[in-house]
Amino acid sequence: MKILRNAQRPLVNALRRRYAIFDGLWQRFPDNIFLIRCGDAGRFYVEAINPPLEAMFGMTSEEACGKPIEEVVPADYLPAVLARYQECVASRAPLSYEEIGAADQANPQYWLTIMVPAVDGQGRVEYILGISRDITLIRQAEETLRQANEVLEKRVAERTAALEAANQRLRELAIHDGLTGLYNRRHFFELAEHAFRQTLRSGFDLSVVMVDLDSFKRINDSLGHAAGDLVLREIAGVFRLVMRESDIVGRYGGEEFAVLMSSAGAQEACRLAERLQNAVADSRIQWRDTAIQCTLSAGVAQYSPQCDASLDALIERADVALFEAKSRGRNCIVVSRPDTSLCSSRELFS
Repeated sequence: MKILRNAQRPLVNALRRRYAIFDGLWQRFPDNIFLIRCGDAGRFYVEAINPPLEAMFGMTSEEACGKPIEEVVPADYLPAVLARYQECVASRAPLSYEEIGAADQANPQYWLTIMVPAVDGQGRVEYILGISRDITLIRQAEETLRQANEVLEKRVAERTAALEAANQRLRELAIHDGLTGLYNRRHFFELAEHAFRQTLRSGFDLSVVMVDLDSFKRINDSLGHAAGDLVLREIAGVFRLVMRESDIVGRYGGEEFAVLMSSAGAQEACRLAERLQNAVADSRIQWRDTAIQCTLSAGVAQYSPQCDASLDALIERADVALFEAKSRGRNCIVVSRPDTSLCSSRELFS
C-alpha cells in the first residue's frame, strides 16, 4: 500500500515540490483550500488540505491525504458535504454556496465555498478544488446592521405615529372648541357654507337654529366661571345626544350655540329645539353642593331664496328670532318666517 501511494504522488505535493511559488501560495493562502479526489461509486478522498484547514481538522495534510472524506469531515456536516461534491460532479461546473456550521449554535460560523471540478479527457471529474472563506464577521456585521435598522425603523415608526397623533390632535384643536368639544365658530362656518352651497344646487330644505342658555351670567356671577364651564360642557353633551348625525353643531360664542340642519324645514328644526329644551330642563348639573338647572331659548330660520342671499343672511334671521325669544321671557322658541315676521313654535305647529 505504501508503494502504491508513492507511485501515485499526490497532485498538490507534486506541484509544491516542482514550483516554489505554488508552495508559497499554498502555505500562505488565508482561506481553507482542499483538493478532493473523486473515486469510483461516488466515493471521495482527501488529496490535500492547506494549513488553515489542517488547524481546523486537527491533522496535517499528509495525515489526511488518501483518507475517505468520511474519516475527515465531522459526521454532523458529512451529508451536506457529500451532497455538494455529488452536485459538482454531476454538473461538471463550478459550484458556489454558503453554509453554516458550529458546535455552539448560539455562535454559528458562516462559510462561502466555491468548488471547481477538474475534468479529464473522457469527461470524468477527477478532482474537485475547493476554497472556503470564513465570512462570519461579515454576516455578524450584517446581522448587527439589520438589528440596528429594525430598532431604527421601530423608533421611526413610533415617532411617526406620535407625530401623526400630535398632528391629529392639532387638527382637532383647530376645528373644535377647547371647552365643549363642539366645532368652533370658524369651522362651523366652513361646514355650514358648504352645506348652504349644496342647498342652492339641490333645492333641499335647510334650517338654522340659534340657541342661547338663559341667565348664564347669573351662574358665573354666583358660582364662578368654573361652574359655568362645567355647565357648558354638560350642555354640549346634551347637544350630542339630541342632534342628528347630519347636523352641524358649533359653539357660536360664550353660551350661544348654532345648529345647521340639512334637509330640514322649520317644523323639524323646531322639534329639535324643543327636544333640546326638554333635555336641558331634565338635566341636573351638580356643582359641589349646588344643583344647577338650566333653560334655553332658541331662534329658528328656514332658508328662503327670497330672503337669504347668503348664509350670513340666514343666520342673521335665526339670530333675530333668538333675540325675540329672549325678549319674550326666555325658555321659548321663536321662528323667523320668510316674510321676515316672527312666530312662536306653537303658532308654527297650529
